[in-house]
Amino acid sequence: MNRFTLPLAASILMFPLAVGADTDSASKMVLKTDENSAAVQRKINALDDSTRDKLEETRQLLARAEQLALYNSQMEAIIANQEEEKLSLDQQIEDINDTEQGILPLMQLMLSQLEADINAGLPFLKEERAVRLAKLKASLGRADVTVSEKFRRVLEALQIEVDYGRTLERYRENEDGRAFDYLRIGNVALYRRSLDAGESWIWADGDWQALSGDLAKPLERAARVAEQSVAPQLIVVPIPGTETSESKISGKKGAE
Repeated sequence: MNRFTLPLAASILMFPLAVGADTDSASKMVLKTDENSAAVQRKINALDDSTRDKLEETRQLLARAEQLALYNSQMEAIIANQEEEKLSLDQQIEDINDTEQGILPLMQLMLSQLEADINAGLPFLKEERAVRLAKLKASLGRADVTVSEKFRRVLEALQIEVDYGRTLERYRENEDGRAFDYLRIGNVALYRRSLDAGESWIWADGDWQALSGDLAKPLERAARVAEQSVAPQLIVVPIPGTETSESKISGKKGAE
């Protein structure tokens, strides 16, 4: 009976050993499977990262393409507008050329008329007006002065002459080496007096005519109004061409 005890024990001990070997093999298989799964997941993650990178790159390219399309559209509009402006400028240049051909002779005619009016009118501020007229004539032949600037200067000179007709002025000027005080009433009358106010003249009939004492008396008050040293007031002065002035002008010529 003792002979059967030992082999049975050995049988019993061998069974757990066999089961342990199978468990270890299964564990290794599970571990390998996990490793394979992890490797596969890493590949999947790598593919996902690559896909996301490609997708982001594609989005950026699409955004740039959209921006370029918008830029090209804007540039086409700008170029079209520039073409329109170019055509407009070409037309303006052509119009300017036509205008210059008409306006230059017109300005010359205006200056000729202005000079004739100055020579035919009262001889006040002769030097100042002559210098202004000479400068205007010289500017018409200058290439460095634009047509618009030439025209502006001519209009300015005409406006100055017009303004003379609305103002009173007292000034001092030399004539024939002698100083006189002058009084201008618009473009209507021009008077002069000696510096000591002892003699007075009026410009009439193209020459200086001496004034008698009663006609010369209001000139001092009129001169003070002109220089704004007294308030404006009604003053009776002789006017060329009126019966009153003609009857009281002494008939003497201006001082020689």
